[in-house]
Amino acid sequence: MKNSEAPHNSSPSRYRWVVLFTAFLAFVAYAFALQEAPPLIPSIIGEFGISNAQAGLVMSIVLVPGIFLSLPAGIFVNKYGARRLGLAALSVVIASSFLILMANSFVVVLAGRFILGLGGAFIVATAPAVIAQWFVKEELGKAMGVFGVNMPFATILAFPTASMLKDLGYGWRFPFYISLVLGIIVAVIFALVVREGPFARQDRTMTTRVAVGNVEIWKVGFVWLFFNAAALSFVTWAPTLFEKFQGVPKVEASFFASLLMWAAIFFVPVFGYLSDRFGRRKFFAVLGAVLMTLAFASIAYTSNFVLVVSILALGISAAMIPPIVSALPAEILGSNLAGLGFGVTGMCMNIGGAVAQPFVGFMLDFTQSYVYCLLGMAGLSAIGAVVAFLLKTR
Repeated sequence: MKNSEAPHNSSPSRYRWVVLFTAFLAFVAYAFALQEAPPLIPSIIGEFGISNAQAGLVMSIVLVPGIFLSLPAGIFVNKYGARRLGLAALSVVIASSFLILMANSFVVVLAGRFILGLGGAFIVATAPAVIAQWFVKEELGKAMGVFGVNMPFATILAFPTASMLKDLGYGWRFPFYISLVLGIIVAVIFALVVREGPFARQDRTMTTRVAVGNVEIWKVGFVWLFFNAAALSFVTWAPTLFEKFQGVPKVEASFFASLLMWAAIFFVPVFGYLSDRFGRRKFFAVLGAVLMTLAFASIAYTSNFVLVVSILALGISAAMIPPIVSALPAEILGSNLAGLGFGVTGMCMNIGGAVAQPFVGFMLDFTQSYVYCLLGMAGLSAIGAVVAFLLKTR
């Protein structure tokens, strides 16, 4: 059987959805391992006697490998194949959970989290590249819209799971057994399902060197950088800002911040479908970034019911951008070099995530102002809107 053929006599038109679901699971396996850590940080602090600043490394160190490895990962996808690289990346994710389970010091925990970042850098480039090999360009928005639910879904799944297991007395390590088992199951599914798709060898008119220097793919990357900087800074700091300046109780403040993720689960697939339906990617990218800017400004100057409405508006607006950013690499570089494009966007995503928390934290320390912090997030979205407007695509 040739690699481009779907196993079990399934036609590619139907089998592509199985591949899409498998790529989705691969990203969720990484994202679940990433996002199960925040609820466990107090317990990790208690066991190893570390500071809050040191505990912050549990999340930030995961992003470091992606800054340097996402672009090489995208090149390797084209050279070695998405299936082989995806399996290797999932194996690294599994190894990271196992190492953390065995950790007897905080240094070993950080080593495990750094290794998770290594696997994540390759999954971020590989999983969407698999999808681009199986879907025609006219359906990429819909496919990437479904795929784009991965991080919100994993976050909403990981947070309560880790918190519940910790509260039941299983200790902070037990949730990593869940991520270990999940990684193994997904790796087996990935090995059985993923094959080179029917569009993997099309559009071979561009070399890797030319693709790396393509200005449009870097514009897409910068749209993704500023989107993640704005969105992640909100998710990270909104509970603190709402509790400190708006007098919102702690539990409600965290729930308000999570509305961004809940909105994404429902609306990212919708906007992905609409971008296919109307054939206008740029319009949704610009509109989403502009509306995010306005929503941040509204959050800065409202309270009570209007504040909740503004947060929901922010979530719906933010949902416009992920399916567009995920669809454009294959359209700009072709299906065979899409992995390289996802390497660019993955690197930019990690840079945006790495700078977001300290940026807003610095603003909060320097100004002690709720309004200035929200307007800072609005400024990041506004820059993303300008870059999106400069895209030379429909």
